Amino acid sequence: MKPLLPSLLLLIYLLSCSDTSLYDVELKGLSGEEVSLRKYKGRKLILYVWSGTCVGHAEDMKRLNDILPTLGEGTALVSIAIMMEPEDIKKVLEENGIKPKYPIYADLRGELGSVITLLYLPATLFIEGEGEVVGNYPRLPYNLFREGSRARSGHGQ
Repeated sequence: MKPLLPSLLLLIYLLSCSDTSLYDVELKGLSGEEVSLRKYKGRKLILYVWSGTCVGHAEDMKRLNDILPTLGEGTALVSIAIMMEPEDIKKVLEENGIKPKYPIYADLRGELGSVITLLYLPATLFIEGEGEVVGNYPRLPYNLFREGSRARSGHGQ
């Protein structure tokens, strides 16, 4: 068993060394069109990442509509549903009375998790520059979006 461990660790390391970036992940819009996050490259980006099995995502997604107008100019807000089809996302939105004013994309195969460490689901991630994660929080923390908060300007730590 011991000789297998170094080989396994090497394999994990090699698989994690990917040239794929956040901006290369294949996503689907709610109408089924292919989309990417490339248009956000170089901008401050807040990603709210969730799945249909996540506890609290419906409450958080309703709050995102309230937070959106408080974000600084040049900061974008996007929601990504992991391992869900656009039709499933629409069903969740309808069942929970969520009418998002922000884009929601489907990550059908969970590719986002291969380019960003998802510590939590749901999660709020603050992205800057070339895709650098500068903040990674469980759910949608209330204290991150208060008046004068550093996160409000796109800085989460």
